[in-house]
Amino acid sequence: MTSDTARGSGSEARPGPFRGRGVLEIPGIRLGHAGEFTDSRLTGITTVLPPIGSTIGVDVRGGGPATRETDVIATGTHSYGADAIVLTGGSAFGLGAVSGVVDTLAEAGLGFPAPGLADAVIPLVPAAAIFDLGRGNGSEAPPRPDEGAEATRAALSGRTDDVRGSIGAGIGARSGFQSVRGGLGSYAVRLPSGTMVAALVVANSLGTIGTPSGGLWLDPLLRSIGLDLPKVLSLPDSAAPVPGTAAKNTTIAIVATDARLDSAQTTRMASGAHAGISRAVRPSHTLFDGDTVFGIATGAQDLPSDRDAATRELVMISAAAADALSLAILDAHASATPVDSSWGQPPTLSEIAPDFTSEFNAL
Repeated sequence: MTSDTARGSGSEARPGPFRGRGVLEIPGIRLGHAGEFTDSRLTGITTVLPPIGSTIGVDVRGGGPATRETDVIATGTHSYGADAIVLTGGSAFGLGAVSGVVDTLAEAGLGFPAPGLADAVIPLVPAAAIFDLGRGNGSEAPPRPDEGAEATRAALSGRTDDVRGSIGAGIGARSGFQSVRGGLGSYAVRLPSGTMVAALVVANSLGTIGTPSGGLWLDPLLRSIGLDLPKVLSLPDSAAPVPGTAAKNTTIAIVATDARLDSAQTTRMASGAHAGISRAVRPSHTLFDGDTVFGIATGAQDLPSDRDAATRELVMISAAAADALSLAILDAHASATPVDSSWGQPPTLSEIAPDFTSEFNAL
């Protein structure tokens, strides 16, 4: 595969990874963001709306997760799905902002019909949070319910196209023992069959994206898809994190496909995507990370009718989810917005490796 393969647009791309519109390459998915990106407060929230009737799954592997309503979308439980999936900052406090999401969806009439209550709905909104408390002026300022409502209204409008950078839940993200700024990133993969798989991630890992000897853990993947990019030679020393910061992090993500999958298959896709975190970040899934991956299968594309062919397609979907998540993590770092030194924040990848990020962002 050449680098041209990775540069296609959604409807014209040949098989392989490409950024395009990231998770929005999956028809019917909508999202919205809210938060604050100032020197005093760096946090936010992102609401993702799956198409009605989508199958939802989740796989939580980090040792310190902050989550909400993940049990109700586990395989073998309630089959309704989810009205929204939320990625948020603020750790457990940030999960409180989901109440604004729920209220806004209920006002829009979206939710599970409440038995015995005429015209009442109960929105089901699984969520996961990163630890970004204190990033800014050091005060505890998690996302609020009104910001959850704002992000949801933006998603309902269908007008939000932003899937990368220092926006939404990625505003306060950091990685590498908090030595580098992270953010929100997204990438898509088109399989030879035409099936789409994409990832949206908040890259806030304890581990680093760079190897001790220089370079990226993802260099082998970049080479395998034909991307000949400038080297990233020197990331900050992850053994010397920013003073006064807590060793609490978490990578949270959504992987989505337009394939028709059942609950177990959607959960398997989310499970397989965790390999994408492990390839991009080391160490991953630590006791200080709450690594969580949600899965969405919209059902627009049927699997092959032949059992063996369907099984092969499922394997390829899971592998593509891992590739998309790995590249989305890199995308989140490459698209983070630099800030003035007076903010007292770690550098971005674009400041450390401008040649690399310039070419990567131009793909």
